[in-house]
Amino acid sequence: MNTKKLVIFSSGAFLKEKMGSFKDILVHFGKEKEVKELDEEYQRRKEQGPWGMEEVTALYKGLSEAELREEAKRHCQEDLAEGANEVVNALKEKGYLVGAITASPQFVMDALKDVLNLNFATGTELQFENGVATGKISKKVDRFGKAEFVKSKIQELGLKKEDVVIIGDAVSDLPMGELGKFIALNADKDSVKEKAQVVVEGNLEKVLEHI
Repeated sequence: MNTKKLVIFSSGAFLKEKMGSFKDILVHFGKEKEVKELDEEYQRRKEQGPWGMEEVTALYKGLSEAELREEAKRHCQEDLAEGANEVVNALKEKGYLVGAITASPQFVMDALKDVLNLNFATGTELQFENGVATGKISKKVDRFGKAEFVKSKIQELGLKKEDVVIIGDAVSDLPMGELGKFIALNADKDSVKEKAQVVVEGNLEKVLEHI
């Protein structure tokens, strides 16, 4: 497959998130208090490394997969960042492969892939039994998992580092950001901006100027 460029976005570039989709979805199901407590702890720890995925996933125990997918669909339609469709369409018209990767649940990424017609969308797979969440993870995608996925995609497509663009906004995007040209979009920390080749503030469509 001849791909001129591989462009990978964090889900935060495409979605208006408060605490991240993993936690925001739980708020809809009445878990706001518990989620906010975990998010506060995560904010204290995130510079040191991954933390909290198992704790957040445990809050999903007993929730219906069908209802979670329905909420994810609503989230991806109603909370889509301004310009998301236009950016994806513009990149695909150039023949680029466009995808998203996140620590958030795969059912959110499935919905995002459909809404934006992405080439791929990868996230953490939660365990379900008989259509109900067990509160456990079957496949984790933390910050290092993101980087491993990007590496495998680069190898699969036979690309060079200069053919890869990563758009992220958080410290959890830094490991994969080292694998290509890293664009920090509305980054939440100076440490993220310092590692980026390009810093973009404002509308998502501004990234097109740097790809």
